[in-house]
Amino acid sequence: MSVAVVLCVLLVVAACRSTAEPKSPLADDSDAAVSKAVDAITTFPTQLDPRIWDGLTMKPDVRDAILHVVDRVIGETGIDGLTVDTVDLFGSNASYEYDDKSDVGVHVFVHAPGMTDDELTPYMHLLNDQVERRQEGRIRFYGLPLELSFHAGRSANYQPRPGIGQYSVTDGHWVIEPMKQPDNFDRNHMKVDAKKFIGEYNDLVRQYLAGKKGFDCTRFNAFDREMGDYRNQGFQQGLGSRSTQNLTYRALRRLNVEIPEMADELEDECTFANDSVG
Repeated sequence: MSVAVVLCVLLVVAACRSTAEPKSPLADDSDAAVSKAVDAITTFPTQLDPRIWDGLTMKPDVRDAILHVVDRVIGETGIDGLTVDTVDLFGSNASYEYDDKSDVGVHVFVHAPGMTDDELTPYMHLLNDQVERRQEGRIRFYGLPLELSFHAGRSANYQPRPGIGQYSVTDGHWVIEPMKQPDNFDRNHMKVDAKKFIGEYNDLVRQYLAGKKGFDCTRFNAFDREMGDYRNQGFQQGLGSRSTQNLTYRALRRLNVEIPEMADELEDECTFANDSVG
């Protein structure tokens, strides 16, 4: 199948998102709720998640299932010659920082003959959008949701970093074994910062709900970027994954509302509402 035809198919599938409006409750900003989220995200396990690991070895049925899903999705794209270079696991479930909200974050690095990585990247963006909307949360390994992302080539963000877990599902071994990270967080500081973001989010939602038509939808994206920039500060300062900033961001996903995700949903809802007539 030609790349042009594949692009058309992916565009159609990506456009077929749910028309149901997301719920838009306010986030609980009580001291009890914020303390509970902060305490939970700063209590770390001492072993890898036993649901998918046997010590430091990925359970064979989990590894086989991941590779099966990757092969299926690659086959369904119809892109001639699309080839998997490697399948890697990154993130909290390749570390000692997972919790009940964690997923199995699998990243698939691919190439296609006759196309540069830059040329292939837009197609991978569309493929990721399709995969997310079609199967996110619906494939589970012992209760853990699979999150699957495809990449044309390997950017700097996915290069091996000392102490940050990276597991080759393709080869069945660690590229970098995870290390227990140093504690570079302050719970009181986290609570203050979390309340600041909760307040901004709640104010934004109230203003949006007071008048959806004509609302500046880009404000949700700006808020999302603000949270992302804040999260990255800890990494830029060399504080690792247990920085105040990274853990505060993760705590914002463990309230009664998953704030980063809801900001994205409300931006979509706002855009569609303002594109509508009548």
